[in-house]
Amino acid sequence: MRARIPALVAAGLLLAAAAGAQEKKKSPPPGWQVKPFSIENPSADFRLALQGYVQADFRSFPEWPSADEESGALHADEFEWRRLRVGLEGRWKRLTFEVDVDPAFEEGDQLKDAWLSLRLAKAFQVRGGHMKLPVSPERLTSPSKTDFVERAAVVEAIAPVRDWGVMLHGEIGRFLEYQGGVFEGDGSSRDDRAGTTASARLVLKPARWLDLGGSFSQGDVEAAPGGGTLDPEPKGFSGRSASGFRFFPPVFVEGRRLRWGADARIEAGPVALWGEFLEGREQRRGQGPTFEDLPDVRGDGWSLTATWLVTGEKKTRTIRPDHSLFAGPGALEIAVRYEELRFDDVSNKGFESAGSRAANVRPAGLRAFTGGLTWWPSPFLRLMGDVVVERYDDALRAPEPGKDGNYVSLLGRVQVHLP
Repeated sequence: MRARIPALVAAGLLLAAAAGAQEKKKSPPPGWQVKPFSIENPSADFRLALQGYVQADFRSFPEWPSADEESGALHADEFEWRRLRVGLEGRWKRLTFEVDVDPAFEEGDQLKDAWLSLRLAKAFQVRGGHMKLPVSPERLTSPSKTDFVERAAVVEAIAPVRDWGVMLHGEIGRFLEYQGGVFEGDGSSRDDRAGTTASARLVLKPARWLDLGGSFSQGDVEAAPGGGTLDPEPKGFSGRSASGFRFFPPVFVEGRRLRWGADARIEAGPVALWGEFLEGREQRRGQGPTFEDLPDVRGDGWSLTATWLVTGEKKTRTIRPDHSLFAGPGALEIAVRYEELRFDDVSNKGFESAGSRAANVRPAGLRAFTGGLTWWPSPFLRLMGDVVVERYDDALRAPEPGKDGNYVSLLGRVQVHLP
């Protein structure tokens, strides 16, 4: 059944494109509006729109070892075509849908969002298909709209990604939003995928300028079989910084994988302040050297972000400059973020070890500060530049083992997107 769903989505995408082409050839009937990237009919409550963006990233590591094969350097300055997302979104009466793919640069599963939603009431809507699990507001934010080039390390390490499932969602009055569903796993394209996973998110809105959220997910992880000629890979959480350095490799896990999080967001005109906390726990049943149960592994962290649109636009999910480059400065935003992420086991008894089957896992942590500048010279173009300063709790697990200090990275992005 899973193999048929992408095929059906692709067929629907082709039919929609063909329908759009036919509309362009004929004179639009009364009520139809053909725009550069959409076809609409307000009287029929119909809309079909093309969406997409392309991102190119740049990275530089001025205080890291120089990069060449002889020295075995850790990092090299690099250019990367990061994403090419293209898709359709549509609405017809009570039905809405979205289909997105990355056909060029994404490794693994190129299918991103592919879902259909039925609106029975504002407070009761049903969505089914391939989508993000409702955990972490930053994970739920598109990469084209995040405040920095890279998401916070705790989000990348602990928050789930996309999978097939069914979800209920809605808004109850002005003060409450909810999402909850059951999914086949917590990441259809990931090797460390859990099995059937339940997930939910609740957002309270006590004031127009304040959101208070909470998230939860739970599923079971089944360890890869070992023995004989098999060399299984551990499926536990992994810690990686914005620079790309992995300071905490995964350990062997089996059993319940539990996540929970809390977040708050304040928006006032061009200024926004928001923070997020996430924790994940994984059981390690039968994962000791002699197949004994080991203490759970825990990862937790938080981030705090502040942004200011200095050109005065209101901070919203989609930023549109009041004046483009040829009529003004465009939109300019300054952003800062501080974050921490730490991994350990829940027991801390016995000798600490960095092994993937250690009874007492050697703790590892990251603290990082990011300063960013984003410029929208036009509704189609976004330019980003970040300075990231990282510091690792365990000097032996730093990029240069034994060096207890700061590591600086420079990140940049050019993004071209449909308005």
